[in-house]
Amino acid sequence: MTDSEKHPKKDRRSIASSWQFGPENHLIFVRNAEAVLAHLPLFLGGWPMRGLGAMPELTHDIDIIENGDGSLIVRLTGPGGNDIAFDDGLNAANGFAGSLIGAYIARQPDTICLHASTALVGGGLVVLVGNSFSGKSTTALQLACAGYRFFGDDRIAIRWDDESLPIGQCLGLMPKMHLPLPLDCGAAFAEYIEAFSELQDDEAAYLRLGDQEAAGFGDEAPIIALIDLDRQDSGSTSFEEASRPALVKSLLSQVYAPHLDISKLVPSMNRLASLVPCFTLRFSNSREAAQVIATRFREPSKDAGDD
Repeated sequence: MTDSEKHPKKDRRSIASSWQFGPENHLIFVRNAEAVLAHLPLFLGGWPMRGLGAMPELTHDIDIIENGDGSLIVRLTGPGGNDIAFDDGLNAANGFAGSLIGAYIARQPDTICLHASTALVGGGLVVLVGNSFSGKSTTALQLACAGYRFFGDDRIAIRWDDESLPIGQCLGLMPKMHLPLPLDCGAAFAEYIEAFSELQDDEAAYLRLGDQEAAGFGDEAPIIALIDLDRQDSGSTSFEEASRPALVKSLLSQVYAPHLDISKLVPSMNRLASLVPCFTLRFSNSREAAQVIATRFREPSKDAGDD
C-alpha cells in the first residue's frame, strides 16, 4: 500500500461548512465561507449570515476552494458564473464580496447593479458613474466628508416601482480609497480618510464609516440624478445636462445584470435614463466636483447658513 493510499488527501470541499447570506427572501448559499470570514469585514458589512454546518447535499451558489499553496478559488454558479483565482485570503474575500453581490442581484428579476458610487444629497441619491479612475469613489467620499450620507462605493442595486423614480439600494460594500491621496483632496478630506481607516497598505485605505456617515446593507432611497463623471488633468469644473443616448451608452458599460440578456438590458437602461435627470460633470478637482453636486441637489433649508 502506498503512502497516498494510507493517507488519502481530504477533499476540502467535502468537509467544509455551508453558510447562508442575505435576507430570507433572497438567500445565498455558500460553501467554505470560513476561509475568508476573517477578512470579509474589510469589504462587506451588514449582511445577515449564518453557519449551517456540513451540508454536502445542499446546492451552493458560491464555493470557496482552498488550494495547498494558500491560494483560493471563488466559484460562482448560476447566471454570470465563473471561477476566479486569488493568491491569498485577503484578495479572495474581496472577490467573494463581489460574487455574493452578483448572486444577490441575479435573484431579483426587477433589479440591476451599477458600478457606481452614491451619496444621499437633499431628497435622494446622486449616482456617480464613469470609467475606471474617473473619480467616483473620491467624489462620493468628498460628499461624505462634507456631511452627506455615503450610500455605496463601486456598486449600487437599482430597482423600479411602477413608473416612479428608480430606487437605489445600498449593498453594504465598504468604501476604499486609493493611496496616495490626490493632491487636490484637501486637508479635511485627508483627516476624514485617516479617521475612518480600518486598514491601510501601500495602495489603499479600507474605510469603516459609522451609521451616521453611511447607509447600511438594504437601506433604500429614490434616485434623483445620474451623473457621468469626466475627470480632467486640469481645467475648470463644468456641470451640464447629458444627452440620453450618451448616458445610456455609459450606463451599458457600467451595468451588471447577469440574469438579463441584451434585449432586456438596453430597454432597462433607456428607462432608467428617461426617469432620472442625467448630467455630465467635468472636473479636475474632486472638492469642487462635490461642491457643485451639493449646491445643485441639497435641500435649501438644510444648508442655508453654511455659506
